[in-house]
Amino acid sequence: MADTYSSKGKRTASISIEHGMVKLMVSKGQIIDGYRVTLANPRFFKEGHVSNSSRVAGLLEDMLPQLNGNFKIANAVVPGFQNRLRVMEFPKGQGFDPRKVIAQEASRTMHVTAENYYITWRRLPDHLDRSRWLVLAALRRAIVSLLDTIQKANLRIFAMELRPFALARAVNQPEAIITWAAPDGCDVVIVKDSVPVEHQSLFWGADMVEDSVLIDRLTEVTSRTLATFNESSPQGPMPDDTPLYVCGSPISRQAIHHDVQRGLAITRQICQNLRLPKGEVDLPMDGGPDFPLNDLIVNAGLALRGV
Repeated sequence: MADTYSSKGKRTASISIEHGMVKLMVSKGQIIDGYRVTLANPRFFKEGHVSNSSRVAGLLEDMLPQLNGNFKIANAVVPGFQNRLRVMEFPKGQGFDPRKVIAQEASRTMHVTAENYYITWRRLPDHLDRSRWLVLAALRRAIVSLLDTIQKANLRIFAMELRPFALARAVNQPEAIITWAAPDGCDVVIVKDSVPVEHQSLFWGADMVEDSVLIDRLTEVTSRTLATFNESSPQGPMPDDTPLYVCGSPISRQAIHHDVQRGLAITRQICQNLRLPKGEVDLPMDGGPDFPLNDLIVNAGLALRGV
């Protein structure tokens, strides 16, 4: 039986900006109406963020008419590799004030401060006699660079979120390991009970890396992230048969090489290195047979907010 997708909801623009690329996808419910990936001068970026908001905004503004840019809602992903995510546990008891305790613990264990990071948290189901909290920290400089770019493109942002949540939503699995690559770095996300519970990033700079180097870097960061989770999680280690989803524009680079097999070979090698089964992304959206999932997986996950 073929999958059926809902077109209910408002028309939404989903925006992600990476080093050298501006990505815009338009959808309504689970139906993808259109998308554009535009190359941008690398000089417009610095450390994963937009450094020339006027020029990048101009590119984004030029993309809007191509997609009938009359949007009710625009969502965006916070750029950069300095954002943080961690699950924290505290003994249950009266007088617990998360505004004080979580901020102090985030400063101590995540090395973030309220001056440099926007810190927020979500309550998770308790574990035995302890309360559990998912703590998020977004670099304020990254938020400002994004908002400045979006505003100069004459758009209004309805919501922003960190990449791990968009990736988890796009993969749509209760347990998963996600390795996402960009031209200048990578994110690794551990998903447990459909929630990102561990996240590590690596920023390696703007120079394009060879396939062998890319494989080594993604293998190392994925291994380190998984080891950190397995050693620290009270829920125990991830099962050995947890699928690994490898994604992101550098995995295929189809716009340059038109080589789908290359992306499959990179993914296969990383899975073999880590002895993990290869996950196949079954995106809960309809983008057509030619939808460039590696390029737009973050946008797609972002578009699924509230769907």
